[in-house]
Amino acid sequence: MLIDTKEISEKPEGWPKNRREWKLDILCERMEEFKNNPTHKNIEILIALASEHDMNETSGYGLVRITEYEVGLINYLYIVSTAYQINSVKVYLYDLISEATYIHKWMFNMNPVLGKDGNEDQFVEAYNGLDLPLKLYYLAYQKFIVEKNDDFATQLITVIREVLIVDEDDELIDSITYAFVSMMNDLSYMRGSKKQSIWKFSKEELSLLFELEAELLKKNNESPMERPTKGVLMTQISNFILKSRNGYNEDYICKYLPIEVARESVKNHQIWMKKTTLLNDEREQRVIPELFDDKSWITYKWVDDIDFTATRIYYVSSFSKSVNNSDMQDGYGQCLYGYKNDRISELIAPIGIWHLKKKKGIENDVPDKMERPFISQTLAFDVIYDVEEAKRELTYLFGIIDMFNMSNADKKNFLEEIMQYWILSVKDAKWSGERERRYVIFMYDNYDYRETEIDDIFLKVKTSIFLTPDFIIGKNPSRYEILYQLNAKRHALYSREYMLCKNCLLQDYDQARKMPEKCPVCGSKNVELIIEDE
Repeated sequence: MLIDTKEISEKPEGWPKNRREWKLDILCERMEEFKNNPTHKNIEILIALASEHDMNETSGYGLVRITEYEVGLINYLYIVSTAYQINSVKVYLYDLISEATYIHKWMFNMNPVLGKDGNEDQFVEAYNGLDLPLKLYYLAYQKFIVEKNDDFATQLITVIREVLIVDEDDELIDSITYAFVSMMNDLSYMRGSKKQSIWKFSKEELSLLFELEAELLKKNNESPMERPTKGVLMTQISNFILKSRNGYNEDYICKYLPIEVARESVKNHQIWMKKTTLLNDEREQRVIPELFDDKSWITYKWVDDIDFTATRIYYVSSFSKSVNNSDMQDGYGQCLYGYKNDRISELIAPIGIWHLKKKKGIENDVPDKMERPFISQTLAFDVIYDVEEAKRELTYLFGIIDMFNMSNADKKNFLEEIMQYWILSVKDAKWSGERERRYVIFMYDNYDYRETEIDDIFLKVKTSIFLTPDFIIGKNPSRYEILYQLNAKRHALYSREYMLCKNCLLQDYDQARKMPEKCPVCGSKNVELIIEDE
């Protein structure tokens, strides 16, 4: 590890005593391994550890405790996952805090049954040491599950309002602003798992949250147009609004490949993505600009003469939410690779290396030069095919931007930059049958990318995505290699019983509770309950 956890707290006796503690230990080890050896294989392991999709995926067996040592590991993982841009690990930490807080509340309620005197505090004392964004989340989540009288967004806003009523000291405002802005950005990278449903904010809830964010930034004299605030706002606003399409992603996601590509993919471990200028739709990137030609639907005066010139190099990987569709198989390939959520985002993102130099005049133990790996930014969203729906969404976006303390010129500039996130997200209605789930990779000149090839047509990225899908459909020539990899992964991560389909290879923890006669994906009756010795 990069830090000595003894400086935080001594390791508790018998550590690890539950699966949560075990998971934190393994994540720390694998994060250090990724730092020393930043490869797609190490990213697969990290994402696999951090991606718990099903509600019943995690076993609660083990000693119920939350220690200062655990909090130290959480803070360490939060810092390094932020530095390396491994957002799935950050999101997992919020999940972990939710789980631990819920178990702690349950045990607190059991005190009378267990014969305890009831003097124990329901507040988790160790969580006082959490980094500020995580601590803010904990306070809001505990209020949410204890009071049970409002949605999570409302409770989050209430926590901050209650603090501001008591004190508006400059230092406090700065801390709260940092915590809230960072937490909102972290949660915007949710991957669409069932366990993250409370973060699927409605448009009304998002408006209230962004309104509070704008208010905090203004109180803190922090300009939305200055970096890093500007970049953080753009990513979280884009992530939340684009992901909220179709009620957030609740469907399976799939990729169709021709047989020959499926055969090669397990050999070269690559996914190929075309430049946006070479995609098969000749009207790619034209629909959004055309909407602005007719200004009758635009009610904000500062939304005028928008420049849509690309500021980065973009590559697109197209997936679909139309599973087992014969037309898609005829058009794109017979071999279907299925996924439960957006873990795809980081598995197909290029790995890069930042070469950092210490600023002159700074005296500390940090080396003069160092390398830091990172995962490239990827944007995930459902494509929409209805121009009226697109106009409603854009009008909503204009309203969000208008909340922030900026001049009209700055609002226009902000909109022009954020449109880079939107321009690939709307297509003509004739493509609607594809139900495309799109992943846009942001690439930059002069960056040091690893395991990545770029030519005049394709971006070729090393990935494990075709070796470890969540299920497969069709006569896949690489079925036995995929089965081998999935068996190894399932055994390594096993925590409780699950349903396994022997046909499409789907593993489902929630279905195990009712054990259906047929697989919910492929309809096969060749399903069984898997129980291993831990």
